[in-house]
Amino acid sequence: MKISQRSLVLCALLISGLLYFIANFQRIAVPGAVFDILEQELSVSAPFITAFGAIFMYIYAAGQLLTGFLVNRYGGLRVIACGGIIFGLGCVIFPVTSLLPVMYLSRALMGFGCSMFYLSFVQELKKLYSDKDYGIALAIMLFIGYLGGIIANAPFVAAMKYLGWRDILFIFASVITISLIVFYLILSKIELPKIKKEVMLKAGPFINVLQKKHNRNLFSFACCNFGISYVIQTIIGKKFLEDFCHFPVGKAALILSIMAIVAAFFNIINATVCKLCHNHRVIFLKTASVITFTSMLTIFLLIFFNIRSEIIGIIFFIIAGNASISSLLIPVLQNSNKESLSVTAVSIMNFCFFMMVGILGTLTGFLLNVFAPERINGVLIYGRDSYLLLFGTFLALSVYEMYKAAKLSNRY
Repeated sequence: MKISQRSLVLCALLISGLLYFIANFQRIAVPGAVFDILEQELSVSAPFITAFGAIFMYIYAAGQLLTGFLVNRYGGLRVIACGGIIFGLGCVIFPVTSLLPVMYLSRALMGFGCSMFYLSFVQELKKLYSDKDYGIALAIMLFIGYLGGIIANAPFVAAMKYLGWRDILFIFASVITISLIVFYLILSKIELPKIKKEVMLKAGPFINVLQKKHNRNLFSFACCNFGISYVIQTIIGKKFLEDFCHFPVGKAALILSIMAIVAAFFNIINATVCKLCHNHRVIFLKTASVITFTSMLTIFLLIFFNIRSEIIGIIFFIIAGNASISSLLIPVLQNSNKESLSVTAVSIMNFCFFMMVGILGTLTGFLLNVFAPERINGVLIYGRDSYLLLFGTFLALSVYEMYKAAKLSNRY
């Protein structure tokens, strides 16, 4: 029985979803779930550990700007095929070395490789689904990716009782290898679109997108909203819960896994609720900015008054759901820009997302070290003043986020 081209493309996209799933695992598991382990094994301080997350984010962010052009010229499936190899190479190298420069290089390869996944399946899904169903289809694909973030904390920490973290990461690298072989077999049966040789990497589309004030406001709002939530989830959240709240490792990891579960479901929930509310997406975005500010203010006050409460875990869940709005942001960008500029607009937004996470990740390492940590049982513990300074910075950023959200036009 002959399989239709649409079915083959869907199969290829499902495999790309698996790659995106592992990419999200890598993005969150290192350094978040293994922060203390890496500090002890490598005998380095916080800035060197947060660099594992920051390097990934910087390269991922920069890759978004190139990926928009690659997708327009070569098509999403070809770009996924290329990105998969680069990402897989990084995943193989990281667990087999203890040399910091090589580990940083492998994180850079991972970041660049997986930067090719997101925009590629965004465009391929756009070809397969109508505008009416596109938001839900996108949310489902994002959900698959977010599942990687769920297992990157509590399940990953639990698995380390039986296997070393390096062994677990190498198993994931093996899964990537097998997935890529299957992907290439399917790709060989798909009638790929012709390469658009007339599409060149030019500054014009980027300038056209950035010239629009609404786009600039949206990018500023979105990168603050996402950046604060994601740096907590991927870099410092688990460490903060252990150091300040005195949560045991398993409990802190479980909270971060639940945070990832909330993030996964809320992309679908936010898209569905917004659709029921006649797609007034910008109103949802403005509300999100207020929620970010309220959450950061509450955590700041809890730290200030030295209240080590489980309420902080609940606030983390709120932050995660509040930042899961890509299924709203992308349609807003597509509706407010010409079709020829939509991929470029999304690539710039993703650049802003992960560049902000990289900047905040780097900043986190240095802010934590402003006040000297204690070494307890070989683990560096950062005190109340360090976290007060860090979350005070996040609070200031949330004020800027509200300011930019207020400037968004409700007509989109």
